[in-house]
Amino acid sequence: MSNFTNNGHYQQTMRKILSTYCIAFLLVSILSCNSNTKDTTTASIENWYAKQRQYVNINNDSVLHFSNLIEKNSQHLPVEYQVMGLIGKATYHSIGSPALAKKEYTHMLQLLANSKADTLKARIYNGLGVCHKKMTDFPAAFDYYFKALSIFEKVNDKKAAAGVLSNIGELYQLKDDVITAKQYVQQAMKMNKESGNITYYLTSAQTLANIYGMSNQFDSALALDNMGIAASDSIGSTNLKSIFYNNKGNCYMYLGRYDSAAYFFNQCVLLDSANGNVLYMADNYSSLGALATMQKKYTEAEKYFRYAIVLGDSTKNNQIKYQSFIELAGIYTIQNNLSAALIAKDSAAVNKDRIINEKSENKIAELKEIYEGDKKEQTISLQQEKLNNQRLIIIGGIIVFLLLLLLIWLFYRRYKLKREKELQQAIIKQREEATINILTAEEKERKRIAADLHDGVGQLITAAWLNLQVMEKQQVNEEQKELLTKTTLLVGESCKEVRQVSHNMMPNALLKKGLLNAIKEFTQQIDKSVISISVQAEGLNKELNSITETILYRVVQECVNNTIKHAAATELDISIHNSEKGIDVLIEDNGKGFNTNFISEGKEGLGLQNIRSRISFLKGTVDWDSSPGNGTVVAIHIPPNQ
Repeated sequence: MSNFTNNGHYQQTMRKILSTYCIAFLLVSILSCNSNTKDTTTASIENWYAKQRQYVNINNDSVLHFSNLIEKNSQHLPVEYQVMGLIGKATYHSIGSPALAKKEYTHMLQLLANSKADTLKARIYNGLGVCHKKMTDFPAAFDYYFKALSIFEKVNDKKAAAGVLSNIGELYQLKDDVITAKQYVQQAMKMNKESGNITYYLTSAQTLANIYGMSNQFDSALALDNMGIAASDSIGSTNLKSIFYNNKGNCYMYLGRYDSAAYFFNQCVLLDSANGNVLYMADNYSSLGALATMQKKYTEAEKYFRYAIVLGDSTKNNQIKYQSFIELAGIYTIQNNLSAALIAKDSAAVNKDRIINEKSENKIAELKEIYEGDKKEQTISLQQEKLNNQRLIIIGGIIVFLLLLLLIWLFYRRYKLKREKELQQAIIKQREEATINILTAEEKERKRIAADLHDGVGQLITAAWLNLQVMEKQQVNEEQKELLTKTTLLVGESCKEVRQVSHNMMPNALLKKGLLNAIKEFTQQIDKSVISISVQAEGLNKELNSITETILYRVVQECVNNTIKHAAATELDISIHNSEKGIDVLIEDNGKGFNTNFISEGKEGLGLQNIRSRISFLKGTVDWDSSPGNGTVVAIHIPPNQ
């Protein structure tokens, strides 16, 4: 019985373990699948978002299509992806329902309140600017445009910034400030050109051509139109070519060149017909009617206005129909056809009523859509809250586990960095001690060699010199006497040379009286007819350590020798200043100078390398300032406590 109980307990335990492993495996699999699916979905959304932006101002239905795709697939993704779809929907609504679009854009800003997606915020600001422009709230439009422009410039998105600049220029044009409008549009053109965005560049150019036309600068307008036509041909865009033709026709019409104006308006009609752009065709027929009226060709004008009315009716554009009926009423009045004029006026009144009704219907539809949108948002919010609660349980455990792993890794990383820092400091300390030992050994060896030269070789040569002097007093013939005199002089010079070498290797003044006296003693031994040396010092009454004194003495000694050997200088100034900020040494000559470029290229000679390495050991800096024909300045700085 006991064995059976134990076996049952063992089996139950194994089942629990297996169940736990299965649940863990399924959880990991689900999360892995979700991760892969999420990556695929986000890539698709980013692609749809790019296409959505591509179709702005080209095909508004396509914008809405891609917006719906993003909205459908972004419900469980971060808020930034949801906003990508909402931007397209607001762009679509801004065409006919700017108030609805404004509400949608404002809601997006609320969603992104804690987000760092500045580019998305900038696009929202630009959209709000468009909405306020259409609602004739120009101050608010300017405010949002400049907010968008500031962000796009900050992230260096030249293409988007150029679009905002063009919008600002258009806004100034609506305010009849053509000078400021021109400045912004020209800046937009420049940025579009630099970024290679030819389509937007030509759109901005057409706006600038309109501005020139408004300012009666017809030559400039026509020049831009000709450029735009050629560029449109180069990229095969008949749509862009049509708007430049239209602007060119208007310029010629106001210049009184009616035949040229008629030609370009007719070309517009042909291009718009080929492109299926009925709305533009109606507008160009209306322009042809206005041109014929100016020429008092009333029959021809009537025909064009009738065409415009038919096309306006097919596109349900009551504004074009209203304007065309008003023009027809004016023509019939001139022709004394009062009954036809009355009918035209009645038709114009009917279309004006339709325009008013359309605005009312659009407003009602807009309010309805706002209400339905609010209701839909509430439903989505409730569903989202339920999903979030379900996720929190799963994600919470994973986060805690990951945080523990991260904490362990951070502790290990901190320990590793601490050990590496300690090792690095130990290596640096060893290097410094080794360098000090090398310098100390070097100076000791200099002292030994100097002592050997002075006490050994120097004493022997001095003895030989004294013996030769004694021999000079003895009676010898003239030839021997001359040879003895020369030999005595040579041995005497050798004594001086040995003494000089011994002193240079380890001057007594440096050992006994300090750095300044050693430098003065060294420079006073140099013949003034060769070079005049001036030594000035301040603050050297403070005690310096022997290593610093020795290194500075050797560096000054090397600089003086370099000046004598290479600079052909007549004057040399040495100044040493010791203060709380450190030691500053300035060595300046009036020699022939040299090109310092080879120093920056790492091609300096052994002498300059020795100077740099010695000063570097003291953690100091050394700079050479020189050029051919302008002398040389050596500036050395040793920080305090070195």
